[in-house]
Amino acid sequence: RRNKRKGVLDESVISRLNELGFLWDPIEAEFQEKIFYYFPSSAAYESVEKNYRDIDILAPQIYSLIYSQELGIVENTKILELAEDKNIDVMPLVVNINNDKALTSRFLKNDDAQEKFIEDLIDEAQDRDFIGWQLDFENINHLDRSRYADFVKDAYEEFQKEDLLLSVAVIPRTTPYNPNSTNQDWSSGYDVKQLSRHSDFVTLMTYDDPRSSGPVASMNYVNDVLDHNLGLVDEDKISLGIPMYCWQYEYPSMQKIANVPYPLMKNTLSKYPISLSTYINEYEAEIFLFIKNGMINIGWCDNAQSYQAKESLADTLGFRGVSYWALGQEDPSFWE
Repeated sequence: RRNKRKGVLDESVISRLNELGFLWDPIEAEFQEKIFYYFPSSAAYESVEKNYRDIDILAPQIYSLIYSQELGIVENTKILELAEDKNIDVMPLVVNINNDKALTSRFLKNDDAQEKFIEDLIDEAQDRDFIGWQLDFENINHLDRSRYADFVKDAYEEFQKEDLLLSVAVIPRTTPYNPNSTNQDWSSGYDVKQLSRHSDFVTLMTYDDPRSSGPVASMNYVNDVLDHNLGLVDEDKISLGIPMYCWQYEYPSMQKIANVPYPLMKNTLSKYPISLSTYINEYEAEIFLFIKNGMINIGWCDNAQSYQAKESLADTLGFRGVSYWALGQEDPSFWE
């Protein structure tokens, strides 16, 4: 499962890192771990069945902080049974149900609920032989960011006693956090410096570029994220997020109309007589164009070449590894 790859970092990022005092030398480095997220679907399950030998860590999204401020019960354990059968390391995600901001705020102000939640995470991990957990709380009120960091710190201290990993999924910023700004977004809830200090690693969710009307995560966007965050997080505590899905738009409005799995987008080339695709090196992304019901549709996808480019970037910078969202949506040639 371990191999070596060479990667080339954007020269502008190297220059910026040197200005910040980081002397980066783009040398060959040993690639670390690949985390694959799993959102329940038949395609995702089949991908695990076929490709389990190449999955370092499986991270299923099947656990939640529920409205009673407790760890919810998992109703479908089919993927956990498959992982056990195939001897795959499992580090589930635990999300705040429906990304509910009010629920999360109440929870982060309730010390007793947090203590019980941490205990339940440890018990569940030990019962099911998980290697740890990844916290994926989203839409956190920016006024609760210090409370969230404190909760993560408390969880990490308890996890370390039980030899369990704790990681945190982070919606990354490209600019400094300003607590007085009236323009807060989902990235505002994360004090990434403190979260990385009190966890084994963070996954920077470098996808869903909020400024993009094109690629899900162009290499330009990834470089912007790293430009800001590498001064805050040690490189060996970063797992770089990589999208396996596509964004579809209608022209000329360029309104995003769908998130689409890569195989479905690829099939458009045979489904519609007027269609084409090409790889845009600047963005490290593939673009599809096709005519549907008289309307020009445009799809932007990370494909196997994109994955390789971003893995190489993570390799070059000495990151812990990469985190892929999500199985069942990927370019099948990735596994070849």
